Amino acid sequence: MSKPAPPTQMPIEPAPDRPLLRLWSLFWNSVVRVLWLCAYATVASIAVAYLFLANGQGQDLLRLSAERGLSGWNLAFLAGALLLGLTLWYTARRLLDREFPGRRFNRRTSAFGRRWLPRLFGFVAPLSIGVGFLRVDTDQVLAARVLGIVFLALAAGLMWFFIARRRLFVAPDRARLGLEVANERGLSPLDWTIIVSAFAAAALLLVAFVVWPVALPQALGAPAVVLLGLAGIALFGGLILTYAFLARGQPAGTALVLMIAVVSGFFNDNHWVRTEPDAPPLTRTPPAAHYADWRRANPAPIEIDGRPPLVLVATAGGGIRAAYWTASSLAVMESIPGFSANLFAISGVSGGSVGAAVYAAVKRAQLAQGAGSTEDIPTRVTVQQALREDFLSPVVAGMLFPDLMQRFIPYPVPLADRQRFLELSFQQALANGDSALGRPMTALYGDGFETRLPSLLLNTTVVGSGYRGILSNIDLAGFSDALDLLGDGYSTRDALLSAAAGASARFTYVSPAGSLKVSEREKDQKIRVVDGGYFDNSGATTALELLDQIGDSRVFPILVLISNSPQGTPICQGRHSPDLAALKEAAIGPPADDFLSEVLSPVLALLNARTASERRTEVEAAKLVEEAYGGAVIEISLASAAQIDLAQAESAEERAKIRRAMVEPPLGWSLSEAAWRYMDDALDTEGTGLAIEFDNLRAVLAGRIDDYRKCRAQ
Repeated sequence: MSKPAPPTQMPIEPAPDRPLLRLWSLFWNSVVRVLWLCAYATVASIAVAYLFLANGQGQDLLRLSAERGLSGWNLAFLAGALLLGLTLWYTARRLLDREFPGRRFNRRTSAFGRRWLPRLFGFVAPLSIGVGFLRVDTDQVLAARVLGIVFLALAAGLMWFFIARRRLFVAPDRARLGLEVANERGLSPLDWTIIVSAFAAAALLLVAFVVWPVALPQALGAPAVVLLGLAGIALFGGLILTYAFLARGQPAGTALVLMIAVVSGFFNDNHWVRTEPDAPPLTRTPPAAHYADWRRANPAPIEIDGRPPLVLVATAGGGIRAAYWTASSLAVMESIPGFSANLFAISGVSGGSVGAAVYAAVKRAQLAQGAGSTEDIPTRVTVQQALREDFLSPVVAGMLFPDLMQRFIPYPVPLADRQRFLELSFQQALANGDSALGRPMTALYGDGFETRLPSLLLNTTVVGSGYRGILSNIDLAGFSDALDLLGDGYSTRDALLSAAAGASARFTYVSPAGSLKVSEREKDQKIRVVDGGYFDNSGATTALELLDQIGDSRVFPILVLISNSPQGTPICQGRHSPDLAALKEAAIGPPADDFLSEVLSPVLALLNARTASERRTEVEAAKLVEEAYGGAVIEISLASAAQIDLAQAESAEERAKIRRAMVEPPLGWSLSEAAWRYMDDALDTEGTGLAIEFDNLRAVLAGRIDDYRKCRAQ
C-alpha cells in the first residue's frame, strides 16, 4: 500500500522583522546574558573606566602618578592593572565555559559574547587608565604621555594574550566550540590551584594591611590599592558567589551575602572614636576663666585703642587641602610680631581641624624642646612636610580590605576600622608617629602647657540631633546647641588628638560616622558624630560664641578667617574692587547637567548648600566683629590669591595652569604637587590678595589701627 502524498504547502515568505529578531537574539544571548552572568566583572570594568576617565578623584590620582614618574607607586599601579585585567578575564571565562543547570546558552547566538566579552573585561582596565593619562591635565605632560603609552601597551599585550592563547594552549576542537572546560568536569586542578593561590594572596594582603596600615598602602599607592581591591571583589563574587552556587543548581549567592551584611550591620559597629584609657586628666575652665588665666600668662605687648588684642582663628573644612592651607597659614603668620602672643584659640572644621591639630602638635614639640624662635625649628617646613604625605592610600586600603570584610563579621574588630587607618597616617606623618597627635588630647595641654598653646575647638556634627559636638581644652558646658565632647560623661574625654581631629573630618562615605558613649541621667547612650561641616563648615559660629562667652568688652578681637576654597570670591570686598559679576556667577553656579539629574540633584544641592552656608556664616561673623565689637577681620583666603592671579594671567595656558592647581579631589586626602606648590606661592608672592591681608594684620598688631583697611564683608 503506497503512502499518501504530503499535502501541497504554499511557500512561506520570511517575516519582515525576522532580521530584527535575529539581531535581538544575538544581543540578548551575546551581551545581556553574558554581562548579567559576569556581573562582578561588568561592575569592576565600569568602575575603573568611570574612575579614571570621568571622576575628579581618579583624575587627581593620575596627576599624582605623573608627578611621581618612574617609582614604586607606578610599578605597583601597572602591576595592579595587569592583575585586575587577568582576574576579570579569568573569572568571566570560567563562568562562560560552563553551562549551568537551567541556564543553557544558545550556542550559535551566544558564541560572540562568550568569546569576546571576557577579553573586553580584561582589556578595559589598562585601556581606561592609558587613555586617562593621555587626557589628564597636568604640568608633567611628558610623564603622563609615557605612562599612558605604557598602559595602552599593556592593554594591547593582554588582548594579544587572550586571543593567541587559544591557538597556543587550547585544543582545536574545544576552541572551535568556544568551550575550554568540559561541562561535566567543572573546574580543573589548575583552576583550583590558581583560585586557592589568589585567595591566599588576598588574605595575606588583608592581614598585611592590618599589621602595616600606613606604610604598606603608601608604598603601593592608592591606584594600585583600588585595582587590587576590585580584583579581590571580582574574584570572590565571580567564582564563589556566582560559579559555586550556580554549579549546584542554586541561584547566585549575592543576595545571601548582602543579607548577611545587613544583618551583621544591625548590631556591628567598629567605628568608635579612638581613645586612650590612661589619658591624663585635664583641668578645664569656662571661656572667661580660661581667658583670664591665659592673658596673665601671656601679657599683651601692646594695646589697641586701650584694649588688648585677642586673635581668634576660624578655619574652614576641605580635606587635605584645608589642612595644608591652615597649618601653612598659621606658620606664616607666626612671623608677624604679636601674632603668637595674642593667638588665643583656633576653631576648626574637617581638614581645618587636622591642620590646626598638626600645628598645635608642632608648637608643643617646639616649646618642650625649648625652641626660642621659628628659626630654631621652622614650623612651616615641619607642618608642610607632614601634610604633603599620602593619606588617601591608607584609608582606601582600610575601606576595601579589612573594613569591607568587617561588614560580614558580626563581632566588631576595631583594628579593621578604616578611620583608624586614616588617623594613624596623620600620626605617622609627624615625627614618625612620636608626636602629640598619637597621644590623648588632654596630654597636649598637660604638664604646664595649659596656657602656653592656643586652645583648639574641633567641631563635629551630632548625627541624631544635627547639633555641634566640640572637642576642646576649654570647658564649653555653657555653649548653646553644642555638646562638650571632652567633658565629663563622654567617652571622648579620653580621645587621642588624631582621633579628635579625625572626628571633625568624618566626611561620608570615605570616613564612617564615629561612635561614642555619653552618660546622661545614670544611663549610657550611644551617639554618632560626623564632619563638622554639616553644621557649619567655616568654624566661625564657634569662634564667635567663644568671644561672646569670654564676656570682656575691653578686648580688641581680631578674627582670622582661613578659607581654602579657591573658587568664588573673597569675603572682604572692602579690600578689593567689588566684583558683583563674580558674586552673581558664584550664586548661579556651573551649568546644570542632565546626567542622572534626578539622582544627583539632591546630593549636589546638599553639598553646595554647605558651601553657600559657610560663606554666609563668614560674612555675618565678619560684620559682627567689625561693627558690633569694633574689632578687625583678616581673611586668609585662597580665593583672594586666585582671583588676582587669574586676572593677571597673560595667556589661556597660564590661566589653565592656575585652575589645575585649584582642583580639590572629592575624597580629599591626597594632594598633588601642583596644588601645594600653588598654595606655597600664594603665601609667599608679593602683590597677591594675601599680601593685603598680612599687611592689615601687621598694622593692627602694631597698634596702627588707622592703617587697617576694613573688611566690609559682602
